[in-house]
Amino acid sequence: MSTTSGGTPSSKLAAELAALDNNVYGFIHNALDLESLARSFAQQSWASRRSAWDEYEITCSWCQLNLFDSGGMPKFAGVVEPTRVDELADTLRSFDVDYEIELYDVKGELIRTLLP
Repeated sequence: MSTTSGGTPSSKLAAELAALDNNVYGFIHNALDLESLARSFAQQSWASRRSAWDEYEITCSWCQLNLFDSGGMPKFAGVVEPTRVDELADTLRSFDVDYEIELYDVKGELIRTLLP
């Protein structure tokens, strides 16, 4: 399985979500590296591709995240179907990583924070 610029195939983000601004942000505290994290998503049938030298885009039908490093800590930003944010948390939990997820509404107001 490759997480090169070609990526791994999967379902595309739903059109109504693709039209939204980012509504989810987070940190991953104990991931080994971004490539391993992207590979873990791909093993769960998410599409995964390298989007920049040290960034990855991961996508399924209800979520699209950009994984990147900021100050030595893996972070993510993207769009998630708000009713499925718990599934994103479950996915991260299945990778045995510590995370923080912040979900925002369409006005940019924080509506929920999820921790392991």
